[in-house]
Parts: sequence; C-alpha cells; structure tokens
Amino acid sequence: MKKLALKDILYLVAIVVLLIALITVSVLYGLERTKKMDGKSEDISYYDKKCAAFELENYNFSKGQIVFIGDSITDGYPLDSFYGDLALKTYNRGISGDVTSGVYRRLKLSLFDLAPTKIVLMIGINDINMGRTNDEIMVNYTSIIEDIKTNLPSVDVTCLSVLPMNSIVEQYGVDLAKATAQIKDLNGRIKTFVEGKGYRYIDLFTHFADENDHLITAYSNDGLHPNNAGYVVWTNVLKPVLNS
Repeated sequence: MKKLALKDILYLVAIVVLLIALITVSVLYGLERTKKMDGKSEDISYYDKKCAAFELENYNFSKGQIVFIGDSITDGYPLDSFYGDLALKTYNRGISGDVTSGVYRRLKLSLFDLAPTKIVLMIGINDINMGRTNDEIMVNYTSIIEDIKTNLPSVDVTCLSVLPMNSIVEQYGVDLAKATAQIKDLNGRIKTFVEGKGYRYIDLFTHFADENDHLITAYSNDGLHPNNAGYVVWTNVLKPVLNS
C-alpha cells in the first residue's frame, strides 16, 4: 500500500479541521435561532415581539372589525375602555417607536390578515423626531395607502393628523418650533393625499393644540403622548365617525 506523502496528510488534516469548524458554527447558529424562536433572546426588539403577538392574535381575532394602527400613541390607547360599546370590536395594532416604513412592512400581519371593515391610521411623529423630511415620510405614507387600497379595496379608512408636541420634549433635544412647522406641513400633505384617494382625513391637531400650536398641557404628561384626558378628546372626535 502506497504511503501518503506529508503534504497529502496535511491536506487531509486541513479538510477535517475545516469540516469540524463548519459543523460547530452550524450548531451554534442553530442554538441561537432556537433561542430567538423561543423568545428567550434579549436581542429581540419590541417591534418583533409585537409582530409575533399579532401573528398569534390573528388566529383568534374576528375578521371584519376595526383596526387601529400606528406608533406608541396608538399602542397606549386603551381601545376597549373607550370603544367597548361599538357594534364592531376594536383591535390595537400600534407599536411603540414605529415609523412609516415599519408600518408599511407589517401591513399584511397587522391589517390584511384580519380583513377589517374599518382602519384608523396615525403615523409620522417618530419619523419627524428622527430627522426624516416630509418628502421622505410621504413616500412611505403613500406606499401604505396604496397597499391598503390594493389589498382591501372596500375598507373604510380614516387617516388621523399627527398630533402637536409641547415644550416638555425640548429636554430630549427636540427643536419644538421646527418640529411644529413640519407637523403642520405634513398634516396638510396627508390630508390632500388621502382625500384624493377617497379616504377620510380627521384633523385631531386642532383639538389638541393651544394658541401656539403646541400640545395642550392638560392632554399629556410628557409633551408627546396623550394621557387619559387626551384620549377622551380623541375618542369624542372619532367615535361618531366609527359609529356611522
């Protein structure tokens, strides 16, 4: 039997080492994926956790109801407390910290799989606070509306204005004057666009703004999110629409 040359032996050893390394990496990757699928990984974002919860809810929720979708302002809205007497159920698909691109990515999971009769949409303030221009925001907003129109052609859509903020947010580095001007401009663009698509636009901004176009202090504890008094105002404006 012919003896292997030293270079052949080294070659075989290198192959074995490479195979062991590949197997080890595959096993570790599989374990990490399993951890994430089990929900035990600390790297899973709030967005991902909420989307996973929505997917489970979709198996039990009824179709043809009312779905609210948006960011933390919607996420914190206790819908059952305010709309529990409606003929249709209200489902909350708000995710704290979400932006227009995030809403667009999860439309199927948050809306289409539920086939709602009515949709209430508010989104945009986080985009503004992250420095996105209104041109950039409207590209995403347009995609959201177009996708809804394509997938749910008969659904009743109500688009809400972005709410004002007040001076409390300045401690977080927000330029309130600049942000207020941008919010008002964005609301005007949203109104023109959605009404052009045959959808309803509701101006909540004026119901929440003081004489300086800042969020009325009694309606928020942090200058951005509505408190219970703020949600009462919101409900009083929106509920008659959802009842019609």
